[in-house]
Amino acid sequence: MDRAQADAEQPVAPALAAAWPGGVVGGPPARPATRPRIGTAHDTASRRIAVLGRAVHDLAKNRFASVTTRCAPLLASDANDTEALLLSGLAAGARLHSDHAARLLHRAARGRRNAAHPFRDLANILCRIGQQAQVEPQFQALYRIAPEDASLLYAYAEFLYDDGQCEAAIPVLAEAQRLQPDAMPARNLLAMALASLGLTEAAIAQLRDATSRDPSRAGTWANLGLLLKDDGRFEEALAAYEIALTLTPDDVQIRVNRVVALLRAGRWAEAWPDYEWRLMLAEHAVRRPRLLPALSRLADLNGRTILVVHEDGFGDTLHFARYLPLLASRGANVIVSVPAPLSRIMRTVPGVAAIHGSDDPAPFHHFYCPFFSLPRAFETTPDSIPASLPWLHADPALAERWNARLPAGRLRVGLVWAGQARPMLPGFATLDARRSVTLATLAPLAAVSGVSFISLQHGPEAAQTRAPPPGMTLFDPMEAVTDFADTAAIIANLDLVVSVDTSVVHLAGGMGKPVFLLDRYDHCWRWLSGRTDSPWYPGLRIFRQARIGDWAPVLRQATAALKEFVTAL
Repeated sequence: MDRAQADAEQPVAPALAAAWPGGVVGGPPARPATRPRIGTAHDTASRRIAVLGRAVHDLAKNRFASVTTRCAPLLASDANDTEALLLSGLAAGARLHSDHAARLLHRAARGRRNAAHPFRDLANILCRIGQQAQVEPQFQALYRIAPEDASLLYAYAEFLYDDGQCEAAIPVLAEAQRLQPDAMPARNLLAMALASLGLTEAAIAQLRDATSRDPSRAGTWANLGLLLKDDGRFEEALAAYEIALTLTPDDVQIRVNRVVALLRAGRWAEAWPDYEWRLMLAEHAVRRPRLLPALSRLADLNGRTILVVHEDGFGDTLHFARYLPLLASRGANVIVSVPAPLSRIMRTVPGVAAIHGSDDPAPFHHFYCPFFSLPRAFETTPDSIPASLPWLHADPALAERWNARLPAGRLRVGLVWAGQARPMLPGFATLDARRSVTLATLAPLAAVSGVSFISLQHGPEAAQTRAPPPGMTLFDPMEAVTDFADTAAIIANLDLVVSVDTSVVHLAGGMGKPVFLLDRYDHCWRWLSGRTDSPWYPGLRIFRQARIGDWAPVLRQATAALKEFVTAL
């Protein structure tokens, strides 16, 4: 949930009646009084809006030629029709007519000076249709026309940042800042890019300079708080968040980010009530009446049905499933709603009465509770974490079948080197680049003799198993894995799991397996600060970066610990 806070006062264009998965196009501004009119003004405007709406729909369906056809009469009637120029330019770019698209989008941008540059919408569309390689040429085509357009530079840098290309984004942002020194969005994004490369002090200096130039922008104070939090300077971070919330007390994202700072600082009792603000985020899918209150306010759960709902991350659901048996022990009838990959493993959690799919109609319930709200309901503090192991179990028959397929005769160690990719979330590629590594990064582990390594890596990064590091014996069973129950059955036959911070850590930890966590510098709040153990999982050891991006010392420590582990067995 923690993310960079966009500049709170960045101009936002009104939306058209329709939107599409590649982005939101700014809507029609007030029409100039000098515009030629045909028939009555009302009829002309109504026909125009209808045509634009159909063009937007076609754009969403990738019918780009149809967009061009629909907009042509509007441009014939008014060559400066901003929205028709915009849609035609996006369609031309999607058809890879870069120079023509650049001319149209440049004219559209000049008519929408208070809106974001439409290049970003086109970049999103190109990514959506599998043409990401065309984003840079399209930027160059626009840059040739408008090299002094700071909004274009910012839009390109924003794409680069969200795509995890922070180093490439920095000179683009520096040029945008040169053109518009007081433009706060570029300063904010430059700070985030610098921080992602480990240049924390330079990033914080950028934001301190920005707050001195304009102390009225809540987003800048919130971003400063985020970077101070990542650097472990919690009191300074919370002070920055307090200023941000004084300026915009109802900003949901700032409140959520402040909660993460409180959690990282270990002030969980203060954090949990405010964390429910996340349910008000526009993209949050879990909203129902009758949210489960703190259990200290309920006299009795006997006979009450509680629907516990998956939110976003698989790891979060596996992590907080520990609370389900505790609800059942208080007399509650516990029903969980989870996506298909979690369905079978959740059936193994004690106290769960029924499993429903995430898309199924909600069953009758007295209270609902997202998994991430369970610590708040139980008023959990670092000293009261429930860690009665295990609460997740492998099916014995399934585990036996997997055992027959795994290599025998040596210690078995599971490996995960990358988290789940979520390209639909802005900026997630940048975060994932900080927490994930490549299989080659784990090469030092291969020096430990007597070990068979088992890949537990899922997704595109699993292809790296075809070329393991020299000396590493690596078996990859994941092509036959269908869900977390299969992964649990494999883990049941392992001696140890070595993983970056991803869902497998919580699966193995919840099964009571020993886990080595390879943790990033700006780590998740749940792993606490200054610790190499975890009260969430007694069998977990943390090997954490001392500097952003520096995994070499982490692997040296983990390799030495693995040697000790093998020797002890």
